[in-house]
Amino acid sequence: MKEFKNHEVALIGLEQDMILELLESKYKILGYFGSKKKYSSIKFLGSISKIKNYIKFKKNIKICNSMGPLERRKKLIKNFKKYILTYISDKAIVSKNAKIGAGSFIQAFCFIGNNTKIGKCCKINIRTNIHHDSKIGSFTDIAPSVTILGNASVGSNCYIGSGTVVKEKIKISNNIMTGINSAIVKNLNYKGTYVGIPAQKIKSNYKRP
Repeated sequence: MKEFKNHEVALIGLEQDMILELLESKYKILGYFGSKKKYSSIKFLGSISKIKNYIKFKKNIKICNSMGPLERRKKLIKNFKKYILTYISDKAIVSKNAKIGAGSFIQAFCFIGNNTKIGKCCKINIRTNIHHDSKIGSFTDIAPSVTILGNASVGSNCYIGSGTVVKEKIKISNNIMTGINSAIVKNLNYKGTYVGIPAQKIKSNYKRP
């Protein structure tokens, strides 16, 4: 399941967690695409629109795309799926029968249990535990140290805040954000922001970090 190393990688943006993970795993970062050039030791490769021409000359390149605006992620996975990097840290424990969608990024010290399913272009941050038979929808970000217990379901386009605990068999719908250290003990059926112990809805929308 772990992808072949030593690929050359181009980043979308400058997400520092991903940069560190990739360098530790001996990937070669060629540069980054973004809306504008930022101060960085990593080479600026141009705007997102430049990717198509760039990859014509880089047949083995992979594009790291598991952060940033959702619509951009969706467009990139649609147009450049064969080039999108799927990353699973060698320091993560991932079941052999887990299914990891294209473009997802599993960081160090995560636990991904038996029969779990993770969708496309998800970021599963450091020290997150996703237990058996759970499902994570596409384009969902899981912040550090989240615990999702068995047979739980998290929808697409969600952001699960750091330290959140999701009770077993709970269902979280699409387009939901949870606050730091929230406890999800009942189904969350409507989009919005939920915080607290137990988590309560405080907004009907959310702004992704």
